[in-house]
Amino acid sequence: MKNKIKRILQKLYKLFNHLPFNNKYRLRGAKIQNYGKTLYKCKFVCNGKGNTIILHPDGVIRNTVFYINGNNNTIEIGKGSSIVQGDLYIEDDSNKIEIGNNTRLCGKIHLACTESKTIKIGNDCLFSSEIVFRTGDSHSILDEQGNRINHADDVIINDHVWIGYRALLNKGVYIAPNSVIGAGAVVTKKFNESNVVIAGVPAKIVKTDVNWCSKRI
Repeated sequence: MKNKIKRILQKLYKLFNHLPFNNKYRLRGAKIQNYGKTLYKCKFVCNGKGNTIILHPDGVIRNTVFYINGNNNTIEIGKGSSIVQGDLYIEDDSNKIEIGNNTRLCGKIHLACTESKTIKIGNDCLFSSEIVFRTGDSHSILDEQGNRINHADDVIINDHVWIGYRALLNKGVYIAPNSVIGAGAVVTKKFNESNVVIAGVPAKIVKTDVNWCSKRI
């Protein structure tokens, strides 16, 4: 009986996600593997070859844009994770945006992945709104000899990280587990210590030996 109900639900998910008024698809050189994620008013724009979008079961993705311009790129959203008003943007080749399980992106979040880099977000994270991630600067900064000096780098967020309103996370950022990033923080480097609060411009550790919970205890 349980398997029968599961099959019916999977068919309903598939029907709902492909209603013409619900989502918009322009897929050139890309495929979507949707294993039961509910999509509502999302837009998929892909140009290139060998691109893949993987959506694991459960959770809702609403009013979100998936944009890929390049080849052999991957976007993967984990089981039970939800996104509201997200902007997942990839340019160039061999990039990856990976969001773990049971993570919530709550509004107007821009993830920009370029130059064959990775944005990786762990499990059980919670993000506020108007947050920006960037693996690169989009344009070049040169030294006096004309050599580029602002190369791209990965952005890695470990499990159970809470990021506040209007935080900016730039290339090369690493955040250890069980950490909090304060509202308006501009994060520009690696923080290898876990259980910390990171805040300020530029961001630094302002409190240690802490953890967080999404419930108001």
